[in-house]
Amino acid sequence: MTAFMTVINSDVSYALVKEAIALYRTTDLDVVLSLASTCRVIRQAALSVLFAQVHWPHGNKHDEESGLHFFPATLWPYFKSFQLIWPEDWPEATPPRWGDRYYVGGDYNPRHIDKLVAALPAMSSLSSFYLSCPFYPPNSLLNALIQCRSLRDLSINETPLSISMSPRVPNEFHLDRLSIVPVAEAVRVGDGPFDRRYTERTYYVREYRKKYKNDVLARGATTAFLFDVGKTAYLRHVQLSTDLCSLQALAEHHWPVLDTLILTGHAQRGNGELLDVIAKMPALCELRLLFAKRRGELGLRILPEDAPSPTANGTPPTVLRQLRHLAVSNACNLDNVFQYTTSLERLAILAIIDQPRVSIALSRADIDRILGDLAVGHGTHMVQSRLRRLRIMIEDKVNPDLCSAIAARCPNLEALEIELCGYHDGKSIHAWVSCPSKPPPPPLPPPSYLSPSLLSSSSHPQSTCGSRSCSACASKEEFSDALAPMSRIRELRLCIQFPEFDEMDPYEPWRAARQECARFLAARMQRLQRVGFEYRKRTGTHRFEDNWLEFEFEREGEGDGESERDGEGRGGLREGEREGREGPGRRGTGVVSLRECGPTWYPFPEVWIPVPAQSMGAS
Repeated sequence: MTAFMTVINSDVSYALVKEAIALYRTTDLDVVLSLASTCRVIRQAALSVLFAQVHWPHGNKHDEESGLHFFPATLWPYFKSFQLIWPEDWPEATPPRWGDRYYVGGDYNPRHIDKLVAALPAMSSLSSFYLSCPFYPPNSLLNALIQCRSLRDLSINETPLSISMSPRVPNEFHLDRLSIVPVAEAVRVGDGPFDRRYTERTYYVREYRKKYKNDVLARGATTAFLFDVGKTAYLRHVQLSTDLCSLQALAEHHWPVLDTLILTGHAQRGNGELLDVIAKMPALCELRLLFAKRRGELGLRILPEDAPSPTANGTPPTVLRQLRHLAVSNACNLDNVFQYTTSLERLAILAIIDQPRVSIALSRADIDRILGDLAVGHGTHMVQSRLRRLRIMIEDKVNPDLCSAIAARCPNLEALEIELCGYHDGKSIHAWVSCPSKPPPPPLPPPSYLSPSLLSSSSHPQSTCGSRSCSACASKEEFSDALAPMSRIRELRLCIQFPEFDEMDPYEPWRAARQECARFLAARMQRLQRVGFEYRKRTGTHRFEDNWLEFEFEREGEGDGESERDGEGRGGLREGEREGREGPGRRGTGVVSLRECGPTWYPFPEVWIPVPAQSMGAS
């Protein structure tokens, strides 16, 4: 055994360690540490995985002589992603923790940053750096960062910036990704889960946020970091607030390889044309306009007022045809926009507002106008629509007519999500259970060993007769018929209104009703893999938020479904590529199991694929 372990292949040991970490990182890390102690080869592989992503400082690791502890030098070469997250409460303590104020009201000066500065040149594998500090970062730190030739991703989050901090960048240094989030940018998307720190009063009363919010010095510093440190000739991914940099400034530079642009903050009118910006980005395929809507604001006009005429710089609206992924908020004026976005594969229409307010989404009439523009853009050839993923937030309840309109305009959808902002249960518009033509048998006393989810189905039996003349069954048929033209649909989220329920009922009839709906849609839509229904979740004494109860299906003839969810999107393969690989006969024909999925959310600025809620700290 010893001889085998000394000659074990490094690739095999690395794969073994990655599998062990995937299984035990969140449950029992001692298993991974024990594995790392078996031999030198496995230990090297374990170190490269365990310390690929690190953060500093650690408030519980210090001593009186050396102060804050830093990582041993033997670990520095393994760091690939480093997060400098300085606790917000340290500068406001009395006296300040791990820092000094040289006079009352003066700036906070951190200690021991020099340890990180000295270590950065030795981090030979460092590719990503995240900076979040409640003070101006020292120039020595930025000068050390630009000496890291391997660095490709820089994120500056809620950190005050000054033009004097801009370093002289060597020609050999360039970034692929740059993200600059201004101090106190806190938004809410829809009425769903969000970062739990926004629920705490201390977030809004921190001294540094009040001091540096809307800081005029940050605007000049942002443009310096964007154009001098980032270098537009190399950047591929940029996230930026228009509160710090205008559209006109972006349009003054050429971005030859930029493929993703994320604009946050607030819609600024009169400071440049968005079409002129896109014209300077020939490789741009994904655009996210995630502006927070303000009261009385007219919104950003994407097209010129006299469209289809070009802008003053001669940019025609047809430049929008290069976009494949587009996300817009309710702070944008979308008049006639979708007549020109004929290459879209993903589209998200969201409701965004500054915390702690609650957003108001578009109305059904607004959505109808957007669908009409999509139809105009594709003419009579809707079957040629490339749209694969559609996510919309609305203020009105969903019904089969809306689903039918979407299916007619977007027949090739693989994922559809319709979210109601401020969902609430009530009198059901469309009955899904309790068919009057086939009364259920009398309830039996529930066995003591059944779980609450099973109790709901045993003590609240539900059945349907399957007759289209029956009102309860007809409503099911209406929804499934409305969705039928979307023959490729795999993921579905709908905000269907269900009967009002008592959240204290231990039988959980709200969960059973949604489970019944999931089974019905799975039986009627043979390619459906995942379905979710919206519900209102209590998150505090007087706080509620929208959430999703989702189910995954496994059908007869299917293989292991877990392997499909590792790629882009939750279906594994890239959207539009699955059809040719699977073929019409690869899917199963009958649902054999229904699995309830865990809660998910969209961490801002993610808009396409939700992630597990527990992994990102959603409220």
